Amino acid sequence: MPASECLVQTKPLHSNQHEFHASHYSNTFTIRGESECCESIIAKGEHVFVGISPFNSRFSKEYIRAVINWSLVRFSQIDILMPSVDEASRLLVATGYSEEKAKKKTQRELRRHKRHLDELFSSSLVYRNIRVIDFSDYLDSKPYDTLIKQVEKAFKEDDVFKQSCLNMSRQALLGRLKGVGKGEAELTDAGIQIALPYIFAELPFYLNTPQILNVQSSTLIYHRPWPIGKDLYAGKYLLKIGENQSYGVIQPTTTSR
Repeated sequence: MPASECLVQTKPLHSNQHEFHASHYSNTFTIRGESECCESIIAKGEHVFVGISPFNSRFSKEYIRAVINWSLVRFSQIDILMPSVDEASRLLVATGYSEEKAKKKTQRELRRHKRHLDELFSSSLVYRNIRVIDFSDYLDSKPYDTLIKQVEKAFKEDDVFKQSCLNMSRQALLGRLKGVGKGEAELTDAGIQIALPYIFAELPFYLNTPQILNVQSSTLIYHRPWPIGKDLYAGKYLLKIGENQSYGVIQPTTTSR
């Protein structure tokens, strides 16, 4: 059965929260779960992971602020998920940047996002419990390490999953190539392989954030479905999603003016 769409009307949680007079986005979003199980977890409103992608124009200062303020009303606990420099820079390397230049450019981009978040968080106490987490924060975590090993094992043993991961890497790389004025002609198998660890590093949070962060349940939110998400939730791979993990696609109810 298709997942239903849940429209949530929200108001500022606190009188000194930011309003959106200068924003291109309202602070009301729709959220659609990837499955009926996702919808049930979303309805609990316990923990939400707000995914932020570097080098993506959607993630403006105003958009991120709007998503966070909406999440404050919709969920009881909020964390921000960002890639680490090592993983995010791989997309740049795969498009032709040297490793050194790619890492410097990625560091600047991630610092920019974190600076904007710091500005927001320092503006009101309502943001005091929000954490900014990147992939590398949990490299030494046993649950994260276990999940990474499960991903790698599935990639080796499940041909369908392997192809889906390669297709997802290809899609991510093509998006980055277009962002630097290149096209599909520049896509290479080597580039797809270079970008692949980015997906591996993020997948544990898609599969089982409750296990990693020790929360009751969790919803990872993003503005579009994950390319392999539908098949993961449909159980088409050897790799399985945790029973308390959900994924939600969010869209602003008011588009850009």
